[in-house]
Amino acid sequence: MADRRDLLGEIVAVCREDLAAPRLTTEHWQESLRACCRELRAWYRSHPGKPALARAEDLTPFGSADLLRPADVLVAFFLDLGLSPQATYRAWPVTVLRVSGFAEMRDAWHDRPPAGSGPAAWTGVPPNPAAGELPYLRRIADVSASEPPDVLFESVLNMLIAGVTAMM
Repeated sequence: MADRRDLLGEIVAVCREDLAAPRLTTEHWQESLRACCRELRAWYRSHPGKPALARAEDLTPFGSADLLRPADVLVAFFLDLGLSPQATYRAWPVTVLRVSGFAEMRDAWHDRPPAGSGPAAWTGVPPNPAAGELPYLRRIADVSASEPPDVLFESVLNMLIAGVTAMM
């Protein structure tokens, strides 16, 4: 590799290799969208830090039709469901943001916990807030400690499906 640009191009190429176009159907659209999101989550988990890299670096020079084909398929799916172009414009990035954000913020802690911590070390809720501090977070701490990321992700999908349904 000659320079940083070559390295970034190689990273994008490696990530692109296993980014499959989603298989979506409007017949059973809720389960189809769930399956698509689960596959996308797995892809983000197999490329940790990809959203952070995309925020930190300008990767637009490495964009291509191959890289954007999955997005095009997702947009077509929302349009085929009967969403307006404006609602589709909203549903598409919200879907990607929910999945990528979950993988980056929740799964990353679970998949690669900080040294000396177990996968369940960070649930998003402080485990032992000081007495009298953070009463509402304290109230949900036990639930957060016992609920694995997969269960929480399914609730994210439930909210996503409800949002898409509301736009139909």
